[in-house]
Amino acid sequence: MNVADEQGGAGAVARLEGVSLLYRKTAALNDISLDIPAGCMAGLIGPDGVGKSSLLSLIAGARKVQTGAVSVLGGDISDDGHRRAVCPRIAYMPQGLGRNLYATLSVYENIDFFGRLFGHAHAERRRRIETLMKSTGLLPFADRPAGKLSGGMKQKLGLCCALIHDPDLLVLDEPTTGVDPLSRRQFWSLIDDIRASRPGMSVIVATAYMEEAARFDWLAAMNDGNVLATGSPAELLSATATDNLDDAFVALLPEATGRDRPALDITPRAEGDAGDFAIEAEHLSKRFGDFTAVDDVSFRIRRGEIFGFLGSNGCGKTTTMKMLTGLLDVSDGTAKLFGQPVDPGNLDVRRRVGYMSQAFSLYTELTVRQNLSLHARLYRLPAETIGPRVAEMIARFDLADVADSLPDALPLGIRQRLSLAVAMIHGPDILILDETDLRR
Repeated sequence: MNVADEQGGAGAVARLEGVSLLYRKTAALNDISLDIPAGCMAGLIGPDGVGKSSLLSLIAGARKVQTGAVSVLGGDISDDGHRRAVCPRIAYMPQGLGRNLYATLSVYENIDFFGRLFGHAHAERRRRIETLMKSTGLLPFADRPAGKLSGGMKQKLGLCCALIHDPDLLVLDEPTTGVDPLSRRQFWSLIDDIRASRPGMSVIVATAYMEEAARFDWLAAMNDGNVLATGSPAELLSATATDNLDDAFVALLPEATGRDRPALDITPRAEGDAGDFAIEAEHLSKRFGDFTAVDDVSFRIRRGEIFGFLGSNGCGKTTTMKMLTGLLDVSDGTAKLFGQPVDPGNLDVRRRVGYMSQAFSLYTELTVRQNLSLHARLYRLPAETIGPRVAEMIARFDLADVADSLPDALPLGIRQRLSLAVAMIHGPDILILDETDLRR
């Protein structure tokens, strides 16, 4: 079972032969030859930065082929005539929440816009839009701007926009990253329903979630721009003598990657003074007009404690966190940090908090190193300590290879590491992580 194994060329929705891709001096793909079978759910699995998104962008015709040949839906995707002919048959959801959406347009307007792009008449667009919104549960939110949707709802809307034209090939690049478990389950249930109604449609998905990959028909495990192995989930498990895809993927990695490193061990928190609280919330509420986002919430978090907010998208987790940091005013109740009421103007207290927001709080026109340096200055670190502290964060979060890159050029997981480094640059006493995917 390896890359050279035949998957049946005649039954391949996409075929890559000797494909390599460079971003300046960085190799994203290394001489890949691969047949992806048609009519099934095919998955590309592996961590961020291994080439999954680059491979999908080539298949979708969104990126120019540099070296090798890419055949999609029976023809060369580099050929202008073939690409124009097949692109209407391909639906492509890029990586990132709502990346194919227009934030100021409503749910209905976004889907309608894509329907216009594919030439559907008004009556046909209306019929398709209502069907898609009903099946995704978005009908009650038809008039809500896309920018004000939760992460899960954005992905559902993105899927509606991608499916408005009945594609033969659906390409999904990490579609459930940043989506809560309930919305993730609903998303895959929707895909299953669509596949049942259109059994000939091929689906190619990139994911870092191995429990998702276990439900796919065929997988290609990737690392460092290479394909390690292909086959069904059962075949990968059998070949590696493991009982889950996480262990199977690790077993496929080259020894030089440190695959035998010990498992993460979190030391239990030592019990301290029962009254030593870092955060206190009493009857906390937040209203936006007639809408109540947080209703009478009370809790206390001791120093040294790892405290989690669990719940679906849109249930009030982010709003609560923003009230605790002073980014949002409190409608009712009180919030305290280190025994002092939260005061947006009290910089001494706020400098003791590191906050990693759900949306990346990075400056896209600045490099990784410049983002860290700027935030160090914003937190008023002594000038002589900024350089060493930035160097420490770059080393600690393994950012040396991308230190002079812009954030938008980085894979999602590396951007998350950068955002965490930014939140930690000033050595906070409290670290607040909003929808941070620690499994990546």
